[in-house]
Amino acid sequence: MIISQKQQEANRRNAQHSTGPATPAAKEAIRFNALTYGLRTRASILPDENAADYSQLWDELEAD
Repeated sequence: MIISQKQQEANRRNAQHSTGPATPAAKEAIRFNALTYGLRTRASILPDENAADYSQLWDELEAD
């Protein structure tokens, strides 16, 4: 799809407002936005989760 020069310039101006989080608090808030689930995950447990609770849940699911 070809866009006009005017639309392309407007897109560039708008993109200047979309630079992502700037403060440490904002970066902390979005750091797990791209977390992958299932077979492609790198970690099964998030940092604020309890590993023992996860293991117990997994054992119960396997028992069922």
